[in-house]
Amino acid sequence: MSIVLPSILTIVLFIISIYLIIIPVFEKNLMDSKKEMLSELTNTAWSLIEEYHRDYVDSVYTLKEAKQLAASRIELMRYGENGKDYFWITNMHPRMIMHPYRPELNGEDLTDYTDPEGTRLFVKAVNKVKEKGKGFINYMWQWKDDSTRIVPKLSYVKGFPEWNWIVGTGIYLDDVQQELRALRGRLLRISSVITLVIAALLFLIVKQSLRIDKRRNEAEKSLKASREKYRSLVEASTEGTLMLHNDEIIFSNQKFNYMAGCSGPDIKQKAIGELFDIDWQEVKNKLNDSGISVSVDTVIKCNLREKPEVVLSVSKVKLGGEDNYVIVCKEMPRHVKLIRETEHLASELQTSLLLMNQPVRNYIQDILTCKMTDTVGEVAKLMTRKNKNVIFVMLGKALVGVVNDSDLKKRVLSQGLASGTPVMEIMSAPVNTVTDTTLIYEAALFFNNKNISHLAVKNATGEIIGIIGKDDMLNMQHNALSFVVKEIEQAEDISGIKRVHGRIPVIVQSLLDSGAHTWNITRIVTSLTDAITNRVIELTLEEIGKPPCDFAFIVMGSEGRKEQSLATDQDNGIILADHTGGDEEKRNDYFENLSKRINKHLDDIGIQYCKGDVMAQNPKWRQKLGVWKQYFSDWINDGNPQSLLEVNIFFDFRYIYGNSDLVDELREHVNSRSKGKAVFLQHLAQNVIKIKLPGMQGGILGSSPDEDSFDIKKVIMPISGFARIYALQHQLTETNTLERLHTLKEMAVLNTSLYEELVQAYDHLMAQRFKAQTAKISSNEPVNNEIDINKLTELEISILKKIFSQISDIQTKLSFDFKGTA
Repeated sequence: MSIVLPSILTIVLFIISIYLIIIPVFEKNLMDSKKEMLSELTNTAWSLIEEYHRDYVDSVYTLKEAKQLAASRIELMRYGENGKDYFWITNMHPRMIMHPYRPELNGEDLTDYTDPEGTRLFVKAVNKVKEKGKGFINYMWQWKDDSTRIVPKLSYVKGFPEWNWIVGTGIYLDDVQQELRALRGRLLRISSVITLVIAALLFLIVKQSLRIDKRRNEAEKSLKASREKYRSLVEASTEGTLMLHNDEIIFSNQKFNYMAGCSGPDIKQKAIGELFDIDWQEVKNKLNDSGISVSVDTVIKCNLREKPEVVLSVSKVKLGGEDNYVIVCKEMPRHVKLIRETEHLASELQTSLLLMNQPVRNYIQDILTCKMTDTVGEVAKLMTRKNKNVIFVMLGKALVGVVNDSDLKKRVLSQGLASGTPVMEIMSAPVNTVTDTTLIYEAALFFNNKNISHLAVKNATGEIIGIIGKDDMLNMQHNALSFVVKEIEQAEDISGIKRVHGRIPVIVQSLLDSGAHTWNITRIVTSLTDAITNRVIELTLEEIGKPPCDFAFIVMGSEGRKEQSLATDQDNGIILADHTGGDEEKRNDYFENLSKRINKHLDDIGIQYCKGDVMAQNPKWRQKLGVWKQYFSDWINDGNPQSLLEVNIFFDFRYIYGNSDLVDELREHVNSRSKGKAVFLQHLAQNVIKIKLPGMQGGILGSSPDEDSFDIKKVIMPISGFARIYALQHQLTETNTLERLHTLKEMAVLNTSLYEELVQAYDHLMAQRFKAQTAKISSNEPVNNEIDINKLTELEISILKKIFSQISDIQTKLSFDFKGTA
């Protein structure tokens, strides 16, 4: 019965659909085709009139002769099955000019002429032409040349204003109805045959269903046996192994239970995301794309004692036609751990050593002072209120001593001195000073040699401009980048953040001088910019209060790709939760205020406004999640130049602050909508292919004949665009160009040779970009992406030519890989 009833219902619905849907659609289409035919035929006669009018204008005929010839020609025009369908002409009075079958009407006033139902059909034609210039009218008229037979007729009329004429022709609706009756008859016969065929098939289906049930039972037994076989293999494996079905863990062997520090039943209750620090859906997508095993480096989160680093090898197996997964878990080899730790340590040490060669002027803090006559109690309260651990004692405008926390403990509390004791009795003197050009490592040596906690810093004129502490030096030596980030996180106002941002070019220059890889430089710049943006948002929220709903602040463009240079402006937006509730107007006002303040603060710090207004303060880029989803759907489905430009900016979006679930949901939406969109990817590829590189005629040519420079950002764009297109094709979540290229290499989308060439090319181009920008900052010139060709060495020009050739090769590869077909 589960098969019979749906089948009968299908037959009934099929028959009903024929009469309620299919036949009406056919009738409408038939009538539309008839109307189109009338329009075309009338246009033919109208064109003939226009031809004679041109002859009149050209003085070939007089107006009277032209009208007579046109009317005579149209009077003889016939069409239709028996050649009896015709055209007629009236003027706008109306007065009959010509009627081939009713010559008695020629020249007659037709104002009061009506059909048998009282319709003043010729007046109706005039009104239609006056209103729209052309159109359809319904009325009763004689059957062709048979004046005894009156039938419904549909005519199309069109005015010729130069002669004040109306030309028309029509069809008899009885003919149309006859065609429709024939159509209904054919459909009835067809539906009857189909019904009989379906009934016969229904009998066979019922018969086959019994066989299918039997086979399904046998398949289930076979599947159970297969699973038991795989389970035995998993249990016998010497590596930690899991089996998954429908994304649920159905078995784990003893080795994995030991590695995870959990029992088998506990592991079965957990999701993959609770066991490992991975995106399981992304891993499955890679399996679908590659069709082979996928390796993933991660940690086991289940282990309560520690989080061991492991390498997962994930494979997909078919059991009973369903996807199952086998995960083999191995401890990360010691040499791999050593390499990673070495790279991390090298990066930190390199940054730390470079910063130690910077002058102390970039790291001084405000000085806190008191008078010699102030009491110990007053000084302690002042230091507590200002959150300082050191204070300098002044005599007039001269520094004469210093007191720190240690002095208060050892010389006041331990000695039992009264709080009214003058501070001059416990201060250390004289005060040690350094100039603001002293290098940080020199200051560190000074601290160690003198065994002091703070130094006063003087400028070139000898004026004390601030202090620097020993603890700050130790923090820089321990972890320079973390120290700078911490300084940003502890900033109490925008001016404090601005001071840190001003040191970024110094850091970049130092890293370049040491030969650091550009991916380390961009990582550092991005880390600092992210920290700045986060702190600006926190300070702004403190200013205006708690937000009325969940939101996420995102960045796009180069910041989204973690590839910021020193000439990067703002590209950001805000995603609001869809179901916010409350007063929507107040919510909009709040986020408008928030976004304007954030963008203003960032601009004040030195991260300039976006010239294209791609910022959160623009209402278009401050929308609910649903609106953002629609934006991306429209961009994916629309191939116009503006959409492609916005794709290049927005598809590299990255979470910065707020509810990250909103960003994750948007990324999932983008991946699902772009999957399989061959035409969309072709448009993106064509956009990259069209990027023109600087010319090469002996040397390198500028952006124009009058210029000796070229925009290096435009040279880098094909590489980032290349990575973006393949990342979208393979549903990658990474936004960084080098990370995308690495993942594509791991998935065997790119061969090792091409990957290494692109990485080296990208590294060199970014190094040239940073080098040019830091040079402009040093010369107090506007920072941009222009490279002065005259300042390039022959070796640099040779390398750039090689890179241009490589970029041309990947543009060719895009043209072959993305042709707009699935």
